[in-house]
Amino acid sequence: MYYNEYLYCAKKHLNGCNSLFRSYSPGSVHDSHVWMELYYLSGYIIEGITVYAAYKLYNWPVNDDIITVCNPSFTQQTKLDFWCDRKVNGSSAFPSRAQDSTALSVQRHRFQNIVKCLLKSNPATNSVPYIGNGTIDQDVESLIDSWKPDIRYKYVGRNNPLSFLNEDIIRRLLDTCKTICINTQTNI
Repeated sequence: MYYNEYLYCAKKHLNGCNSLFRSYSPGSVHDSHVWMELYYLSGYIIEGITVYAAYKLYNWPVNDDIITVCNPSFTQQTKLDFWCDRKVNGSSAFPSRAQDSTALSVQRHRFQNIVKCLLKSNPATNSVPYIGNGTIDQDVESLIDSWKPDIRYKYVGRNNPLSFLNEDIIRRLLDTCKTICINTQTNI
């Protein structure tokens, strides 16, 4: 997968979330499930933008697949690789990464670490909420910080498992995702 595809996927998820949000009529027994689904998908929006920004800002070759291409100089500079433990010819390409608590990977969906360790300090992200130093609603920032991919499955079958999710916070979250997307495209 090429890093530009992550931005494309993020925009596609954002459009889908906005369509679902606009078409949903609140006041249903299903509200909490809709808010949970939108929260879940918003994490992938931000992850996609994060991956795109990290690879673009640190000059990954645009025509190199981030999954299949091993780029030791990029990984040494950024501590980022798609894989937690990239294998080349059956051996670990970066043996020291296993013991390095600062090693970053796309594979585990911990985009928050990529943001904190790689993007926030880059001047190009200054105006971008969350991935940089742009203004962000503290409730939304907390939601993003606590996002994990298993959130969708952790609460299956439970009624209103995350009671703080409601129409207002989801609207603010989606608005923030949109701003992150626009500012990233404009500034990075």
